[in-house]
Amino acid sequence: MADAAPPKPAESAAPKKDKKAAKEAKRERRAAAATAKAESASASSSTPGGGSTPSSHSGSSKARPSSSAPGGKKDAAPGKQGTGSAASSLDEDLSTVGVLGDASLFGNVALPRNIRLNTASWNAAASRGAIHPAVLTLCHQLSTFAIRGANKRATAVLRALGSVIEDYKTPPGAVLSRDLLTRVSQQIGFIVEARPLNTATGHAVRFLKYEISVVDASLSEEEAKEHLLGRIDHFIRDRIVYAAKVIQSHAAAKIHDGDVVMTYAHSSVVEGTLIQAHRQGTKFEVVVIDSRPLFEGRVLAEHLLEAGIPTTYGLLTSLSTLVPRATLMLLGTSSLLSNGAPYARSGTAMCAMMAHRFHVPVIICCETYKFSDRIQLDSFVMNEAGQSSDLLSQEDDGTQTDSVLLTRAECSAQSRLKVVQLLHDVTPPRYISAIASEVGLSGTESVGVILRDYKSVLFGV
Repeated sequence: MADAAPPKPAESAAPKKDKKAAKEAKRERRAAAATAKAESASASSSTPGGGSTPSSHSGSSKARPSSSAPGGKKDAAPGKQGTGSAASSLDEDLSTVGVLGDASLFGNVALPRNIRLNTASWNAAASRGAIHPAVLTLCHQLSTFAIRGANKRATAVLRALGSVIEDYKTPPGAVLSRDLLTRVSQQIGFIVEARPLNTATGHAVRFLKYEISVVDASLSEEEAKEHLLGRIDHFIRDRIVYAAKVIQSHAAAKIHDGDVVMTYAHSSVVEGTLIQAHRQGTKFEVVVIDSRPLFEGRVLAEHLLEAGIPTTYGLLTSLSTLVPRATLMLLGTSSLLSNGAPYARSGTAMCAMMAHRFHVPVIICCETYKFSDRIQLDSFVMNEAGQSSDLLSQEDDGTQTDSVLLTRAECSAQSRLKVVQLLHDVTPPRYISAIASEVGLSGTESVGVILRDYKSVLFGV
């Protein structure tokens, strides 16, 4: 008995030792970043005009952008000012190139433009009177993700273009339908610069362009503008607001007493469905799954708690633990492809596949104006990249913390390291149990039939 378990000072000290080693490694990375920045500054100062060396132009087109790129500030000295310049340099590098190592992303992955370059372009257009103030405000909101969600984006774009129509004056000798269409197309170009149009917004814009092109030439300018503004209100009311209410009634009927409903991120239609089922007296619980960097599920969890619905909040990493509790999964989507595959926020496919593994039915809530005639077999055929810097640590590089995330300066010091954030993924239709739209509850194979038989009605033309 005297030889029983000896004291374990070494084991108790191991976590402290590992924590100290992590801090030392982080200091070494910061020192390496500062050394690399100092070498870059000295090399650029030795080159006439502060530009890149001739050897930098002999590489392939996929090489890292040189410090002479517009807006680049890689030549700043290390320190606090160097930290700011490194952050802006990384933002520009990631938003302009968007590569992993030396292999570029596919060309059909839309990359976010640098915010400073966008702002300068919009301010120059505003000074020339080329961009409408409402469109300028919308561009800032879209580029900073202040407006999220397909329905909100489509509504905001239509309202901004409605302001353009309201302030429009036909030039002498011009035809309203042709000149206004040119003016609106110019504003849409600025909106696309801020953020690419998704399927829902694209169909809304297509609807408005069609209405402008067929406006009656016998109408006066004021009558024509009033007619177009009425058509915009008609699209928002019938295709978005009323459609969402019909979907909510269909989906809420599938929620029963004692159910545990799981959802991912934040969908306005799913939120309305859950609140409507609660108002009808159904007793159920909700599990909200969320992920960084947007954390959209927090908004949904707050709204559900305010409505009095018992809610559990968890991150995507806890999905496998929480899915066995669920009896139903409701998901929103940005677009529904013609083969029945949802094109939605990244992480949706993981939720649907995990629910399928535990035999939990998955219902996709989607308005028909989001139906697309495209087909994607994976997420790389077409996608959108967000601001990659959102995945990095937001702390000041001079602050000593226990964070293990890469900082902007550390990432910019590694020429072979790039950060990419894809915003959407594609869920195979075999993992989807039903589609809830204003047409009713249907299978994934019905999407192509609805597109074929009701295309003119769905797209509003």
